Amino acid sequence: MSKPARPDSRQRILLNNPPTNKANEPMYDTPDFGCTGLACLAGYLRSAADCEVVIVDSKLERLDFEQTLERIEDFRPDVIGFTALTVEIKSAARTAKLVRDRLPGVVTVIGGVHVTALPRETLVEFPEFDLGVCGEGEITFAELCRALDAGEDVGGIDGLVRRESGQVRATNPRQRILDLDALPMPAWDLLPRAPHYVIQTVRGCPFDCKFCMNHNGKAVRARSVENVLAEIDWIAETQEPTEISFADEIFTVDVERTKAILKAVIDRGLHESIEWNGQTHVRYVDEELFALLGRMKVRWVGLGIETGDEEILKRVGKGTTVDMILNARNLARRHGVPITSLMVIGHPNETVGSIWNSIRLAAKLNPEEPVFAVMTPYPGTEVAALAARGEAGYRLLSTDWDDYQRQAVGVLRFANLPLWAIGALQLLAYVYVFLRNFRFLDLAGFCWRYRTEGLTILKQIARDVFGGARKSATSPPPARVSGVRPETIADASVAWRKWQVSELGRARRIARAESRSAVSRESAS
Repeated sequence: MSKPARPDSRQRILLNNPPTNKANEPMYDTPDFGCTGLACLAGYLRSAADCEVVIVDSKLERLDFEQTLERIEDFRPDVIGFTALTVEIKSAARTAKLVRDRLPGVVTVIGGVHVTALPRETLVEFPEFDLGVCGEGEITFAELCRALDAGEDVGGIDGLVRRESGQVRATNPRQRILDLDALPMPAWDLLPRAPHYVIQTVRGCPFDCKFCMNHNGKAVRARSVENVLAEIDWIAETQEPTEISFADEIFTVDVERTKAILKAVIDRGLHESIEWNGQTHVRYVDEELFALLGRMKVRWVGLGIETGDEEILKRVGKGTTVDMILNARNLARRHGVPITSLMVIGHPNETVGSIWNSIRLAAKLNPEEPVFAVMTPYPGTEVAALAARGEAGYRLLSTDWDDYQRQAVGVLRFANLPLWAIGALQLLAYVYVFLRNFRFLDLAGFCWRYRTEGLTILKQIARDVFGGARKSATSPPPARVSGVRPETIADASVAWRKWQVSELGRARRIARAESRSAVSRESAS
């Protein structure tokens, strides 16, 4: 790929979080926080490449497609990098097409979770993208930009998917970044000041939940306490936020490290001037942790519960029991820490009985905010592979990626339940939790706050009931499909899981070698 022409000597790189095609979930479609992934990418680019970098976060800035295009045209980038979850991939492609129509010389690159799960398929389906960056993007994207700037071949760069001789080919996978402290601080200064900042202190999750793509891998890598506090201090002093969230899959995976961070936040006097939240696993909590959280202005702590059915808990790889869940809730209640209970309806071979076990457990927990998501077969997950093969009571109904909303009903058909029943149970679950605990005003406030999401679910139920979808679970699915075949989705999920295991093994080998080296140095001294 030849070096693009430009009016000055420095390479211009623009990173974009694209507008959304369907604004069904305001929390994510019109957020009050900037895109953490792009801030991390921009921070690394500034340290590793001779370039000018800007970020256009269309969601945070409430830009539509035309306004986004105007911002891009004003900057006239040589390379533009888009980020996209599965539900965002079509809007990213739409933006890329608009850019290429107006600025035909720009190189368009897609990164994020979707292209990581379906690398070749994404470039085949969306010719608007020239290249894809798979996995952790900092090193790969910086190497790509340097190669493009020098007019060099990019085929030797790990972590890429590219077009070559009319074919889409992937290079070798990019290994995980094991030392996160080696990365510079995210370039928050390139984003508009926001009331809310989402920071990541840990990458990876050791568990193997069937519904999670786990894009950061199974090898858990944590930033040092000092490194995290430096970012918090900078945000607090320069941005004056009202809220900071920890975006880690499991913020407390190293409980003692987490306590050290919380103690330092309290010592700095930030525990009451800023609201805090994050999510964790009920296995990694204790009395002291919740005591520290109880001293802070915590908005919520999300507990990944997933289901209230003991048998399903065993099958989905969560590594928890109902007793562990209840213990975590009791600790939180004892110290006045509000919780969000995160549950999923539609696990493999789910039944009405197992769903009601979840609803009853949620009512017993009486969380400040319950969340019941409907199972979505995101590419890269085992659930996606099961659905693609028609196993575990699933039938895949759609690979139209716009359907893959977090509260969606209609991507999967469940053998034991029609779609309208899944949606009805989802709404009933929310109502039951509040009414069972006599929280009538809380229910009214909840319904108003999430009215957009609620209306979306009601429309999906009505579409299934009145739109001629009263068919049995064995009826052929409607033709809402992309160019990606179900068997390809299943194969991609298997390949992703194999790579996860391989990278986990590499991280463990390196950790053991470093441990032996440290012991040897200590003995020698």
